Amino acid sequence: MKLKHIFNACLLGLVLLNAQSCRKSDSLEVDMDRYKLNIQGDAEIDAWIATNMTSPYNIELVYRFERSLTDVARDIAPVKLEKVKPTAEAIINIFLKTYEKVAGASFIRRYTPKQFVLYGSPSYNSNGTIVLGTADGGRRVVLYELNDLNFSDPAQVSRKMRTIHHEFTHILNQIIDIQPDFRLVTKSDYNEDWTASANTAADAQRLGFVSRYARSSFTEDFAEMTAHLLIEGQFWFEAYAKAAGADGQAKLKKKEALVVDYFRQNFNINFRELQYEVSKVLTEVYNDQTKSFTYAIRNNQVTIPFNVAPDDGPHYVEFGQSEKFAEIWQAVKDSIALSGRKASNFNVVFLSNTVMQLQQNYLSSANSPFTAWYDFNVSINADGDIVFTRFDNGGTEGQYGNGRIVSVLKGYKPMLDYLESHVFKADWIPLDAGPKNYLRYGGFYVKDEPDNYFYGKF
Repeated sequence: MKLKHIFNACLLGLVLLNAQSCRKSDSLEVDMDRYKLNIQGDAEIDAWIATNMTSPYNIELVYRFERSLTDVARDIAPVKLEKVKPTAEAIINIFLKTYEKVAGASFIRRYTPKQFVLYGSPSYNSNGTIVLGTADGGRRVVLYELNDLNFSDPAQVSRKMRTIHHEFTHILNQIIDIQPDFRLVTKSDYNEDWTASANTAADAQRLGFVSRYARSSFTEDFAEMTAHLLIEGQFWFEAYAKAAGADGQAKLKKKEALVVDYFRQNFNINFRELQYEVSKVLTEVYNDQTKSFTYAIRNNQVTIPFNVAPDDGPHYVEFGQSEKFAEIWQAVKDSIALSGRKASNFNVVFLSNTVMQLQQNYLSSANSPFTAWYDFNVSINADGDIVFTRFDNGGTEGQYGNGRIVSVLKGYKPMLDYLESHVFKADWIPLDAGPKNYLRYGGFYVKDEPDNYFYGKF
């Protein structure tokens, strides 16, 4: 038997947009004759599932083809045996263990779905969309489109795990309702016909939605917000919100606050810690480089400055500082003091992924605060090596004028020379700051000199 759909829009997924493009009148064909439907299973896989999922989490994983657990009116392909174990490992690593670490074992026993059902193909809708996952009755999650999933591709793994976190959010919302305030943030902009051509990704973003599909209803909006914050990460979200414009950003940030509050108030879950655990697994187990500081810089995700105050800040007491950079900072203080001024701290601001602004804050001889701006071109090669090259953009703002004062420029010369004379690496510093300090501190260390670094607080 052969299922054939003709449609006029591109494939969409989760009910989210599929990343692939297609032409009008493209055809989808699922040749069911290629699949063996009466899968007997595998004893080794069954034993592994029992040990790693059923026994510790009381969760059943159904991979043998079960027609009754999906829409019987649709032709769905069974999952391939070689996809079962890596799918289960991803569910355990990125979903179960992350919630277990933050919310505890009792949360897992009480709230997580008790059955995961796996299918190999998507479930095709008549409107040109595909279903990637469903949450049935609060106790079962059905996952589709697993046969083409490449587990060595972090982007594909993240996309599938976003589906799981989305569906689990629906389960939580069935237990405890979403706050009424959430649906009011963009109340007039929900559109059940979210696939309409008028609802572009740019329109959804401008209106304060994290995806096109989020516009379909407030419940999908909440699940999309949660899943994107967990999988795409906070820096991605901040950049996305900023690019939405002032009104869209305000709405997205309000929704974010309500999501964080929902988890704290109703389940005693620190959402930032949950983000950290998900990010850590994606990075360490699945080699997802999108969570690195270098990636954030390269992709214009560093939208807020971080402050470096070497003489102040409890984080420096807790995590320490670089003695080598302390010598550079002392040279700055000594040099600028010759003009009667006092260096206090500085901000690192990325105006774009190719321009970094150093904002040096200092006090005059009368203890009045001033700031001097210095701009640097930023070059990042494929290996993540970063080179800073200072330039004068001719800006007429007073801060640029302060930076051109001969005595001020001379005072900051040790710092300016330090940046230009080394090749740097970007990283979250300190590396072992833990979940409570997730994405709070960023910095740079000299290539091949990990003890020569500076970092600051976002």
